[in-house]
Amino acid sequence: MKIYELKKWMTGLIGGMALSLGFFVAQAQSEFPLKDGDTWVMVGDSITAQHLHSNYFEAFCYARFPKMTFCFRNSGVGGDTIPTVMDRFAWDVAPWNPTVVSVELGMNDQGRFATDKFIENMSGLIGKIRSVNARPVLLSSSPVNNGSPLAKGNRLKEYADALKTLSEKEKIPYADQFTPLVGLWAQNKPMENVAITLISLKGLLAAQPNLAGAEHLKEFLEVWNKMEKQPVSMMGDPVHPGPTGQLTMAAALLTGLKAPGLVSRSTVDAKAGAVKDSVQCNLENIKTAGDTLSFDRLDEALPFPIPDDARPAVTVLDDIANLSQYTLTVSGLKTDNYDVTIDGIKVATISSDELANGWNMGLLAKGPVADQCRTILQLVGAKEGVVAQWRGVSRAVASNGTKEQKDQLAKLTDQVREADGKIREAAKPRSHHFELVPGKTMNP
Repeated sequence: MKIYELKKWMTGLIGGMALSLGFFVAQAQSEFPLKDGDTWVMVGDSITAQHLHSNYFEAFCYARFPKMTFCFRNSGVGGDTIPTVMDRFAWDVAPWNPTVVSVELGMNDQGRFATDKFIENMSGLIGKIRSVNARPVLLSSSPVNNGSPLAKGNRLKEYADALKTLSEKEKIPYADQFTPLVGLWAQNKPMENVAITLISLKGLLAAQPNLAGAEHLKEFLEVWNKMEKQPVSMMGDPVHPGPTGQLTMAAALLTGLKAPGLVSRSTVDAKAGAVKDSVQCNLENIKTAGDTLSFDRLDEALPFPIPDDARPAVTVLDDIANLSQYTLTVSGLKTDNYDVTIDGIKVATISSDELANGWNMGLLAKGPVADQCRTILQLVGAKEGVVAQWRGVSRAVASNGTKEQKDQLAKLTDQVREADGKIREAAKPRSHHFELVPGKTMNP
């Protein structure tokens, strides 16, 4: 093969690989049920009404799809079953003009309906969703966090399996959070009890530092503080987990619905001072000075926004990190360790080996990217506060409401839309200045 023919062949091969990569990225995004222009109403019971995993799910979507225009509405009510959702559908779901309605029920249905009746009820709700020209999405119930592994005859497991069959028959997107979480939560339960004990002991020592035997308690806590893997509590109660448990729920649901895990990735040759590869991001102003490397990076999306109080969950469920593949690969580094700063803020000390293999920045807890994700979460919570007011007035309007109530509903509708706009604005990509400077110590 002549040289020019070889070059032509290589150019075509590289171009084809790039096109293939772009196709697979687009395909992964297209499988997720959220589309541009959607209004997604999240129907559920008290677990949805907690505004924890539902908010995390929503924040992920804003962070991952900043170029799309969409909105979410929480429609969770404590104690709800499929029939009670049907009863409130006209004033709590339909008035939003949804294009997507996800249904996350079963916890309260299990004591009332056999599995075949549950599916019959769900089929009726699917029909009602489709009657308002919305696309249904089915979500299984979460398990009960009581330490028990999956037992034969578990009604929620029967529901989860039957929903899978129904979703396949009706060609409806479905995510089963029950199956991956029931074993995970049961396996974690002994360590959760340790975590709760440690929290209680810390509180006891803080309140009574001179308590008899306090020195022994301090030694005990010091030993646990040095453990590489800290015990994690799912928080809350067995039916209503707190932030950590609900972060695992959100991650399981997103994974089940095939949410794209790639945020962006880039590869830099420090020796040459050049970009070797970039996907869903753009790098400029690459500079080397001695052993220091700097560049500006503009990403097309953001990592999974993780609440600070839920962060311990990342150590028990890999799906959380898999949903935040925000990587930086650097070859040709000369020093063992590097302090990494973003916009002048130190975010980590990373080894050159880890950078050479691809460092995932998706779980960073500090720096401007993490702060932007926190802002998204805060604004989602603020918006849902207005949604809650809207729902109360909507119910009154549906029962022969007064003109004042109708005017109030219209005003709240505008306020909710304004809140949507604030979230979209907060999620817009921003360019950041990265700097890698030789460091002395590694992160603990």
